[in-house]
Amino acid sequence: MSGTVETVRKVGERGLLIELAAGIDSHRVAAWVRRHEVRAQLTEVVPAARTVFVLGDPDAVRQVAEGVESATIPEAESRASKTVIVPVRYDGPDLSDVAELTGLSEREVIEAHTGTEFTVSFFGFAPGQAFFAPLPDRVRVPRRTSPRTRVPSGSVAIANEFTIIYPLDSPGGWNLIGTRMGPSLWDVRAEPPNAVAVGDRVVFEQVR
Repeated sequence: MSGTVETVRKVGERGLLIELAAGIDSHRVAAWVRRHEVRAQLTEVVPAARTVFVLGDPDAVRQVAEGVESATIPEAESRASKTVIVPVRYDGPDLSDVAELTGLSEREVIEAHTGTEFTVSFFGFAPGQAFFAPLPDRVRVPRRTSPRTRVPSGSVAIANEFTIIYPLDSPGGWNLIGTRMGPSLWDVRAEPPNAVAVGDRVVFEQVR
């Protein structure tokens, strides 16, 4: 795995945080950990954007730490189990700013967003908050310099290589480009509460 791992940090007695080099798919590294001979002694393997967190028996975690930097990881696996279509009205207050920052028209920003098949990369920040990637390079912009104190649930936003749908009203610093018009992907009354899982594909479809 030479060139894959930047650092390996202990997190208490039973945890390990594997920090990855830029451009490395964290799910590939997580797949290697899940196949490790000590996998039965691991209780959690959690891939995020650029890290993999491992929790388990201290000796098993130590063995993972010792092997991860020199291991051969598998090629990317097909993780998608279904495709979810998300209707969006592109009325976000930051759509014009994104167009200006990228040198595109608003129409081109929308076409880039609707023309991409995203993958559910991971969950984080808030209950039901899924991060979809990869956003095309031509529409990648940083987070806003001034976050909002309240972003309405259902807002569709972009920042860097990700796009998200805010599952709840919450503070937020992402660029709002639209509003989800279909059913929420996150419903605490549903079983399971999330309509998507890591590896599923998501396509945004414009509605007016």
